[in-house]
Amino acid sequence: MPFEIVFDGAKDFADLIATASNLIDEAAFKITEEGIGMRAMDPSRVVLIDLNLPESIFSKYEVEEEETIGINMDHFKKILKRGKNKDTLILRKGDENFLEVTFEGTAKRTFKLPLIEVEELELDLPELPFTAKVIVLGEVLKEAVKDASLVSDAMKFIASENEFIMRAEGETNEVEIKLTLEDEGLLDLEVEEETKSAYGISYLADMIKGIGKADEVIIRFGNEMPLQMEYPIRDEGKLIFLLAPRVED
Repeated sequence: MPFEIVFDGAKDFADLIATASNLIDEAAFKITEEGIGMRAMDPSRVVLIDLNLPESIFSKYEVEEEETIGINMDHFKKILKRGKNKDTLILRKGDENFLEVTFEGTAKRTFKLPLIEVEELELDLPELPFTAKVIVLGEVLKEAVKDASLVSDAMKFIASENEFIMRAEGETNEVEIKLTLEDEGLLDLEVEEETKSAYGISYLADMIKGIGKADEVIIRFGNEMPLQMEYPIRDEGKLIFLLAPRVED
């Protein structure tokens, strides 16, 4: 058995894969002794996705040798959706070319997912000179994206010393969501200089689909620079999106 990996709380894992699958159709997952990693770009090359799940967040993690497996994200998402909150998720791979996905709860249910050939891209997560770091509650971000989508297809992020603003402007109407550290939804704000940048709402909407209302989201951006959005997963894991800016005319 090349690997057997156990994760308690099947729904949390399903949400993670569902979020990534909004942007990519297939992915190469690297299974190493240290943990599971996946890095990919969406087909339009606007979003880079970086998933890092260290072995410490799994209740059992046995990997005989490092290997990379190609997965159809839509098929994987549909199988994982069948897991219930309290189910234990077991991922196994033997010598055959499929991934065995088992849910252990009131019954033991096992799916076999055929593995596919996926071209592995050598993608680096660039070190960018961000000038603003904002930590918000998932609920605030989800509502802001919904509000903005009524008005425009782009949303501006503006950070200054004591406030964070998300704004969208249409031809006739506009919406502004303003947060200060006195608001429950803004958990932290670190700004080196006033920072502004605009991003496509359809991408933002895909990036936030899987987050819970109470989840913390770490946002970093710079002036007309990519936006880095990070979700902590069980303290030590993380899912990072890097979204290219919308250049203003």
